[in-house]
Amino acid sequence: MKLLYFWKPLLWLAIICYALFIPASDLPVKPFLNIPHFDKMVHFTLFFVFCVFLLRPLKKLKTSYYFWAPAISIALSAMLEFSQRIVTPSRASDFYDFLANATGVLAATLFFRLFVVNRQWEKLF
Repeated sequence: MKLLYFWKPLLWLAIICYALFIPASDLPVKPFLNIPHFDKMVHFTLFFVFCVFLLRPLKKLKTSYYFWAPAISIALSAMLEFSQRIVTPSRASDFYDFLANATGVLAATLFFRLFVVNRQWEKLF
């Protein structure tokens, strides 16, 4: 039943996979999305949220959650970024996307440590 602890990160991982593997032609093209490096902000946010959602259940399991959550997040980021060019012909792997993912993971870990852990609103994560 401990697998139920991970429903939020697993659901978010499904959203990440959808976002990373959707064909490029299906991506929205809106004028407000013409923000420079908008795609990097999306990558940062996707993995920030994933890591925050992963930290809480790993903490509940009394693991070394400050090690495992970022390690799992960055490993998944690398695997997904690499597999993007294999799975979808219209998408490509990008080192800067991976860097944005890793930065989101590190920011999430710092955010969790400074603003979430052992606070009343930790249960929301």
